[in-house]
Amino acid sequence: MSRSSKQTVRLKVPGYLVGPILILIIAMIYGSLGSEYFLDPSSIVFNTGRYIEIGLLALALTFVIINGDIDLSVASILAASAAVLAKLFEKNVPIFWCCVASIFTGLILGLINGLIVIKFGLPSLVVTLATLALYRGLAQVMLGDGVVSDYPENFVGFDQRLIIGGNPGLPAPLALFIAASLFFYYILHRSNYGIKNFMTGSNPSTASFSGINVNRVRLLAFALSGAMAGICAVMITSRLGSTISNVGLGLELLAITAVVLGGTDIFGGRGAVSGTVVALFAIMAVREALVIQDVNGQVQDAAIGVLLILTVLVPTVRSTFIEKRQRSKRFNQAAFKRGPG
Repeated sequence: MSRSSKQTVRLKVPGYLVGPILILIIAMIYGSLGSEYFLDPSSIVFNTGRYIEIGLLALALTFVIINGDIDLSVASILAASAAVLAKLFEKNVPIFWCCVASIFTGLILGLINGLIVIKFGLPSLVVTLATLALYRGLAQVMLGDGVVSDYPENFVGFDQRLIIGGNPGLPAPLALFIAASLFFYYILHRSNYGIKNFMTGSNPSTASFSGINVNRVRLLAFALSGAMAGICAVMITSRLGSTISNVGLGLELLAITAVVLGGTDIFGGRGAVSGTVVALFAIMAVREALVIQDVNGQVQDAAIGVLLILTVLVPTVRSTFIEKRQRSKRFNQAAFKRGPG
């Protein structure tokens, strides 16, 4: 028997996927202890509908964070875009153009974020923290305490529509998320723009000397994030069938957690779409398992917060430990070469 035929094929899981996969497995086991239907395919597919907006926000945020930036305002952009959609609908504008205006609003607000960060040289954390309050305030000004509803029947219930029928079938939101994931995977890992993203996040100065327009790369990522928030505004309005000013409140935490948990370096230069996708389903499994076990919402939010802290802390501690061990190894090798005396 030849040597090559004896070799076994090993499927190596990337390091950035190990954490999300372990969390996913543990959450699935924990949830299944609370209900025998937790792992039912129909139940899993049905539950994904509430997390697709988070997933789409996370896919776009992956680009922003790889660049070394952050966008805390995505949920507020979603709210402002949804408010524009609602106000135009109240003015008897056809629902199609309301949706177009919502996406365009998200794009403009994302561009505003990027322009302020780039033109004034301000930290994206500070800028988007400010616009988080600003855009949410705009939504509250437009909608007040009221609720806009009575949307057309052909618009409401997008999450209930099946692309592929049967049991469990393929809901339209999940099909859209799969398509978006493949698209973003190609852009990030197979296109020139993706390469520019990684280079910009790794070392902006080197990227600039290489002829990359770093500011354009960063601005496009903010615009993409804003446009995706506008799309999510359309989707969440269709799913809920109504619009209020606090729509999407807190989604930015879940989206950022999905990105960072999926292996994207919070300081930029490293990340993967596949990690974001797996991390999203891990977060979904954790939250749904806690719901099955009758854990209240505050504890669920705390659990996600702990996950976010650990995903930032563990890689830092690990890299520090590895660097310390390598430094000690080099010192011992140098001492051995010098010999006694």
